[in-house]
Amino acid sequence: MNRLGIAGALWLVAAALAIVMTLVFRTDPVQWVITIAVGVVAAVLGLWLIARPNAMVVSASNGVAVAWTVLYVVLAVQQSDELAAWTTDVALMAIGAAAGLAAYRALARAKLRGSDLVSAASEGGDRREVGR
Repeated sequence: MNRLGIAGALWLVAAALAIVMTLVFRTDPVQWVITIAVGVVAAVLGLWLIARPNAMVVSASNGVAVAWTVLYVVLAVQQSDELAAWTTDVALMAIGAAAGLAAYRALARAKLRGSDLVSAASEGGDRREVGR
């Protein structure tokens, strides 16, 4: 799997965990709506990074990563008196930030190589177009 595929998989994991944790544990209606919506956006982004990665998707990943991080920092601060909720929010924040960073680094690496393609040469994977 290439680097953008890994970023996509991280977004899918983050989305699944966020949605499950919201359905099971969150009781505040505003938190519920926002975290489900962001989870769905992250899932779509993850699928998009895996199926059709390009520079626009990486830019979207960067934006979603910033929004995701801010959201889960705010939730962690709001729930700092509940250790389990705080830990979950911090973990979700870290996974989303890692997904965004992985996508960003994959595009940066392709640009440094002077190529429009991101290659998974070390993994023996396929080549996917980036930046057109």
